[in-house]
Amino acid sequence: MKVVYPLTVSWGGIPHYTAELANAVSSYVDVVVLKPKDENDRIFNKNVQIIHAFKPITFSRGNLLRAFTLGNISNFASYRNIYRVLKDLNPDIVHFTEVYPYSAFFTRLYDIDKNYPVICTFHATFESFLFSPRRYGLTKAIVFSIAELCKRSIDPKKIIVHTENDKKTLISRGVVPSKIEVIPHGAYSFFKNFAKVNEIYDGEKVVLFFGYVQENKGLEYLLKAMKIVMEDIKDVKLVIAGEGDMERYNTLIGKLDGSRLEIYNEFISNELAAQLFQRASVVILPYIHHKGHSGVLTIALSFGKPVVITDAGDLPSVIENRMEGFIVPTKDSKALADAIVKILGDNKLRKNMSKNALRKAEKLSWNNIAKMHMEVYNEVTKRFSYDDT
Repeated sequence: MKVVYPLTVSWGGIPHYTAELANAVSSYVDVVVLKPKDENDRIFNKNVQIIHAFKPITFSRGNLLRAFTLGNISNFASYRNIYRVLKDLNPDIVHFTEVYPYSAFFTRLYDIDKNYPVICTFHATFESFLFSPRRYGLTKAIVFSIAELCKRSIDPKKIIVHTENDKKTLISRGVVPSKIEVIPHGAYSFFKNFAKVNEIYDGEKVVLFFGYVQENKGLEYLLKAMKIVMEDIKDVKLVIAGEGDMERYNTLIGKLDGSRLEIYNEFISNELAAQLFQRASVVILPYIHHKGHSGVLTIALSFGKPVVITDAGDLPSVIENRMEGFIVPTKDSKALADAIVKILGDNKLRKNMSKNALRKAEKLSWNNIAKMHMEVYNEVTKRFSYDDT
């Protein structure tokens, strides 16, 4: 069997997700990744064939209008190569690990979803393709609505989602249940390849907030919580790492002891990400609302870090309260602070949670995730052959 993964972006978590999945699946079948030439080449193993089929399209989630630069518009045309390359490769499976407008456009233009067995992974599902300008802002609402509409334009053989709630959402939209497969998000482990094995940070008490900074992530509630935590634990330090608009949080940040605060408001390299998770005593996901699973949460598990999450969306489906960490209500800074203090103040509890986190990461290992995907691939290829005869 030959599986092709079109990886059409160079930024964010999708390259990491695709690499983990492709690397694991390559133990069972031939794997080809179609992608732009970029630094993400190095995160694929030697069993994965890489074809530089596209030119990169780049933009920032903080400034979506940058997607419409002349360079991006010019590079857009390169994605028509997907038809030519797929024709040469003649794959058994074409798996989009996320669907973007430009990949959807050429998939529909060349009837790729009719000529090949296509599988799509949706990391989040929404009831409507129309996003509220009041909630997201006009630019984001337009871009998100276009992206969601493009996703719906493709007719895959299977849709993979990470949670039962995502499956229910698709069913409510009219998708046939048998077309949907629920496969959990694997625990990101490749960041550990960039970790410095001799670095030990047991003496630090570090609270880590990691990932793109946006309103739904609830950073304001963590900052309010840290005001309480810093009064209780004198040697605690808060680390915030990720791109995004930090200006709205300046007032709350100004109320904290600056000597116990580190902010990396930038794209986080694999090396820095590994260092930050090594240092962390506890990882916080104070999200207000959330769809699907969280890559940040799985990184924390793979590093054996206790977590404090809110009960937003499907986050509680990943961990058990008091096992790998604590689950607290959304928008509750006091509960958030209490959970952080409990973990930092109890070495035995923290070590037990760390062991449980590593066990959960093993359960969500990419080898196990790959086996689940192989079952889907085998089912699809048989069904595709049967339908054609």
